[in-house]
Amino acid sequence: MFGLLCSVLRPDVKLFERTMAFYAVAKGRKVGIYGSWAECQEQVTGFKGAVFKKFNLHREAEEFIGAKAAHGSYTPDDFAVPLGKKQPPPVSWAAKEQHKTKTEDFWPEDVEEDDIVTENEIMAAMDEVEGFPAPSSSRKRKTEADTSAKSKIPRHASNVEEGVALKQFGAFEFTIDSEGFVIVYTDGSCLGNGRADACAGFGVYFGDDHPLNAAKPVLGRVTNNVGEIQAAIYAIKTAIDLGISKLGISTDSQFLINSITMWVPGWKRRGWRLKNNEPVKNVADFKELDELLQNDDIQVKWNYVVAHKGIKGNEMADKLARQGSQLYREMNCKK
Repeated sequence: MFGLLCSVLRPDVKLFERTMAFYAVAKGRKVGIYGSWAECQEQVTGFKGAVFKKFNLHREAEEFIGAKAAHGSYTPDDFAVPLGKKQPPPVSWAAKEQHKTKTEDFWPEDVEEDDIVTENEIMAAMDEVEGFPAPSSSRKRKTEADTSAKSKIPRHASNVEEGVALKQFGAFEFTIDSEGFVIVYTDGSCLGNGRADACAGFGVYFGDDHPLNAAKPVLGRVTNNVGEIQAAIYAIKTAIDLGISKLGISTDSQFLINSITMWVPGWKRRGWRLKNNEPVKNVADFKELDELLQNDDIQVKWNYVVAHKGIKGNEMADKLARQGSQLYREMNCKK
């Protein structure tokens, strides 16, 4: 009877293990395996030469720490690759590749100390996205030229998700990719971004003539970045309402992807403030987006696409976003 019970429970145990995440810190303030990114981040942020990685299995995390301790180095094939890409290492590393533990993160969190981003860089990125003038030297931020040349903020490689089939949800059909994610393009727009008379909107594009495509004016602060965030919120809400469990959001906003995949956990721990105690901009929108992403009924995959390069989904989302900005102007900017 005991053997039968074990055979019944064993698959559930394995399934539970696969759904967990283990963060292995091979070099940091305290070497070990942590159960959350927040705990891991405390051990590696600001630590010179930090070595860490996320795994689905505890034994894989143990092997990673053991291997790093034995070799004492971090080889190039351990580096993160751009979002949405599966870039193999050069042929010269082929011998090492067979020993590499495979992970399937949408955005790998294993980075070295050189990739650590300062709070000043995050704030400069916020201002750049929102069209604000370059900050004064009294705030000790980098100049625009210096930031573009030396910034450690990740720059994602553009990737176009290919649709492979159509799938019905409720009364609507959606294009899905090879992993079963519904493909949606989102974009923000702001006419006169950074000016007092700015008019902003957002666009959500599911496909040609799709009844759920949206062109809306923004609510709250009037900036391009608000449009980007609210477009993602609208897309996720639409998916949840229809019972879509896997949503792939393609956006041309590097800042939005970095905010969600890298910086939000730290902002939340500090009460939605940066390390220098300045408040996070657009905090209400980020809080709403973060709350939606905690919903167990939906899994969101973020994908970067370069803007204004003829990518149809992005061009159509941009067109809808500009329509949303025009709607804002008609509603709020009448003379």
